[in-house]
Amino acid sequence: MKPTAPERFAVKAVAAAAALILAMTAQALPLSYLIELERAKIEPAAKLFQQECGDHTDSQACKEQRDALVKVLNGFVSMVRKELALLDANAGDADFQKQMAARRTRMQQDLQWAQEQLKAVAQ
Repeated sequence: MKPTAPERFAVKAVAAAAALILAMTAQALPLSYLIELERAKIEPAAKLFQQECGDHTDSQACKEQRDALVKVLNGFVSMVRKELALLDANAGDADFQKQMAARRTRMQQDLQWAQEQLKAVAQ
């Protein structure tokens, strides 16, 4: 089933909105909050891509959707890695590490999810 123009637009809109929000709010909001916002936007687009283009990614529309999704997922992976690096910067502080254990676990789960999505999209 070929994606319709509104569906293609939706994926591109999510990508554009994600980039814009990241650029405008990177200074004002904690990175972990931005990561949660981004994942909430990317998940529906990834599911739609799998539904619409799962087995027939050779169409131009699906190629465009895949490219947009890969770009957004790569940006998401980069954000998660930055957050993990920030957490690692304070690795010597045992109290901080205890407080951040759940956050670290969530970031690792987000990273794994994004990498799985990238694998699925690349197939």
